[in-house]
Amino acid sequence: MENKYIYVMLSQTQTKFARCIRKVGKQKYNHAAIALDDSLSEIYAFARPQHNAIFLGRLVCESVERYTLRRGFPVPVVLLRIPVSEEEHAWIRTTIDTMLENPEYMYNLFSILTYPLFRGFATYKAFTCMEFVTYLLQHSGYLRDKLRFRYTPDELLCDFTPEVVYSGDIRGCLPDIRESDRYFAPVDMKIFLESIKSIFRITGRSLCRRKALMP
Repeated sequence: MENKYIYVMLSQTQTKFARCIRKVGKQKYNHAAIALDDSLSEIYAFARPQHNAIFLGRLVCESVERYTLRRGFPVPVVLLRIPVSEEEHAWIRTTIDTMLENPEYMYNLFSILTYPLFRGFATYKAFTCMEFVTYLLQHSGYLRDKLRFRYTPDELLCDFTPEVVYSGDIRGCLPDIRESDRYFAPVDMKIFLESIKSIFRITGRSLCRRKALMP
């Protein structure tokens, strides 16, 4: 039976938060996303559903404009092409669809904020971008040396260097699909209230359900 492939993109995103993560963590890359075919027309990551909603995060389908913020600056990325079985590829597709449809899945905010101190921690139905990619790879038989929240993008690149198929600006990698203007809109009352609710939910989970490694 022939292997199928998944595509993992590591990037240097250009937000202030991202630059802080790279500086504090002494990392070259700070963000990870995954696609299921070589068109990269659908690439998924745990990230903000709206740019200005800094405390709100979930699984989203990303685009070039989310990375460049429509400002035209270069965004360095590296793309990995990783073989998986047909069964694992189907499982990853099902897992992504489930997380997209279920609002219980959220960004593991405190795991990333406290990473310099605690080196990350698992939270029930919550992932950082890197935890999400590592979770899928571990289910496919890769990266079994550490818990999923211990890995960094730079470590992932080191483990998969032979699988690199592209390195350069993101616009030479992802198709030019226009992002909805909604992503760049100012925070309204709905997003504000959703962000507050999200903070309470992730705080409760981080304090009370940290040991739940499986989603």
